[in-house]
Amino acid sequence: MLKFRHVIIYILALFSLGAYSQQACKGVLYDVKTLDPVPFASIKLIGKEGGMIANEDGRYYLPANVFLKTDSVLISCVGYISRKIQVKILKDSARIGLRPMVYDLKEISVVAKGQPDYLYHLFYDACLKYRRLDDILLSKAYFSFMSECNYEPLEIIESYCNASVSAGEGICQLMPKNGRIGLTLKNFWSLNTTDIIRHLYPFTSGGHYTMPLSAGNLSYHHFRRLYDVNLVRHSSEGRNNNFIIRLVPKSDSGKLFESTVYINENDNIIDRIDYSVKGIDFYYLRAQVHGDRVDSVNLAWSVTFDNSDKEHPRTSRVSLDYSLLYTEQNGNTTRLSADAELIFYDFNKPYLNTLGYLGDQQNDYQRIMSIPYDSVFWMYPGITPDSKKQTRFREFFKSNGVLLNYSNGLNKFVRSVFLPWTADRNLEFYELGTAPPGAKTVYIPASRGKAEPRKGSQILGIILINPVEINDSLHISSLTMVNAHASYMCERQSYRATAFINLIFDMYEVKRREIVSRFHSMKYGTQTSWNEFKNLYEKEMVNLQDSIQLLYRESWDGTNVDMIKTWYDHVSSQLGVQRMALIQRMIVESLDKKGQKKQKP
Repeated sequence: MLKFRHVIIYILALFSLGAYSQQACKGVLYDVKTLDPVPFASIKLIGKEGGMIANEDGRYYLPANVFLKTDSVLISCVGYISRKIQVKILKDSARIGLRPMVYDLKEISVVAKGQPDYLYHLFYDACLKYRRLDDILLSKAYFSFMSECNYEPLEIIESYCNASVSAGEGICQLMPKNGRIGLTLKNFWSLNTTDIIRHLYPFTSGGHYTMPLSAGNLSYHHFRRLYDVNLVRHSSEGRNNNFIIRLVPKSDSGKLFESTVYINENDNIIDRIDYSVKGIDFYYLRAQVHGDRVDSVNLAWSVTFDNSDKEHPRTSRVSLDYSLLYTEQNGNTTRLSADAELIFYDFNKPYLNTLGYLGDQQNDYQRIMSIPYDSVFWMYPGITPDSKKQTRFREFFKSNGVLLNYSNGLNKFVRSVFLPWTADRNLEFYELGTAPPGAKTVYIPASRGKAEPRKGSQILGIILINPVEINDSLHISSLTMVNAHASYMCERQSYRATAFINLIFDMYEVKRREIVSRFHSMKYGTQTSWNEFKNLYEKEMVNLQDSIQLLYRESWDGTNVDMIKTWYDHVSSQLGVQRMALIQRMIVESLDKKGQKKQKP
């Protein structure tokens, strides 16, 4: 018995060691000289795909399922000496110190070269290297945006995205996978911040016409003519010869960015570029109300590169900060400021594509609100811990604002164009868009042509299936929606038309439940099986459209009350949702109309 007990204890010890090796690691990165936190440092697993990024407070978090106790990580940040450290040292609440690079402003670092224009060549030659990097990589991306109005929280936006990004071409595409939004109870015009970020080109020749130009957008001749180059700092660490240089426009026109560039001369790589411009008349930051004006616009942004593969650098982070004064016609002035972070990770391993893509939306609110909030998604793919500012903003919105994800918006600007299916209310006529102008269908018989107006309706539903990979399995969130802007009914409002609209919407919901049931019964859990499920989804959507077209024909485009009632009985038995009040009103309305016709002389 004693020997058996020892065996049990030994087995439990093994389990405890295994559990320890899978404990999450979290802590703070700090500057060993100033003791201040080091924000946005990269923590990368050596020899493996994976890693995290510290937040703006220097806090990091490594989930338990991405590393082993025997692994090592490389901690790096611009301006600091990189540090290799074993995971087992990263204990809970650990404080990891980073040592700043030692800078030396000895004149010999430049003058001894015997080239007065050396710094121009140093920057421009590095730009040429990055400009040639036109390979576009797919990646995951985390987007965080927070703004303030008169120093009080105004909005917060967070989303996970699929991104197409190139170190040379910039950000080509951002497609939200999930997100959440918080707003204070104010009526305001917000900004398409992700559009601004997508138009920030560090190296592309010519830049973008809506943005100020940077030195990296110019030819060497124009660069020399428009910019002064100053040495800020220089350091030599081993074989690394590091420069910090400042590129200052020779004229203060507001059309050129001032820049600070961090360059490693030996490897011809750029670690980071910081840009700023003041007092600009900026395309994206203009008043939407006639008579109001925007001034004192200051804009700053930075791009950080992952140079672990020195021949194929990657964009790892883009940040954006801006502030402005908004003056109304009555003289009231509001100070607006915002900051955004876009972090790229898991290159060549983007999220699985969402089935039932919602299409391009007109602003950041629509892009993110159109996707249903899914808490499982937020618990799994975190790339950086919440910062103190994010926490403060969310707490503020609990008592002073709203958190939007399929809740009713404050006004038309923040309400999603996609309305979700719910069992407790009907999709109302007023929620749909406006029918396009009456088109003409032209018939060309042997005799003279005849033109007749086309009648009908268009109810565009969407079944959204959003997958999340969790270890070796898949979790899906799903929702039935209708595109309210693109849907319409070409007749006057009536209970019959409302019942017809909701019958089609209910048919979409029935099909969603069938598809989700098929997913769970087939136990899909890998990329290969997901591709099989995509084919199933597409076939089922074709079958749904065939059924809806049959409904149109048998109900005479939604004008036959008896056939609408017959289809309703069939669909409601599958759905388990009764819309009897609406159907009863439809029948009574139809009987009243028949009675009125009989009474006419």
